Amino acid sequence: MLKKIVLIVSILMINGLYAVETDSTTGLIVDNGLGDIKENCTVCHTGRFIVVNGGDKKFWKQKINIMQKAYGLWKIEPEQEERMLNYLSKNYSQKVNVSIDE
Repeated sequence: MLKKIVLIVSILMINGLYAVETDSTTGLIVDNGLGDIKENCTVCHTGRFIVVNGGDKKFWKQKINIMQKAYGLWKIEPEQEERMLNYLSKNYSQKVNVSIDE
């Protein structure tokens, strides 16, 4: 039992050390590619839209295509789009439930 408690406490301590930094404007994780997301995505919608979605590169590529076809998102240079897809699939591969109060 003591081993389990030590393990749980150790895991909690390690997780605390790896807290991620978030951007104060968008609430998104600070990482390579965030500037591209701010330039192309959060000019029209909040970061919360990104957080409540989630998927791999293919999923995010489809989202970008939808935004371009249905909502008038401009053409994005391939290098910039690749940075965006890497950022999104790395940091937002899973959907997150966000309450209304957050």
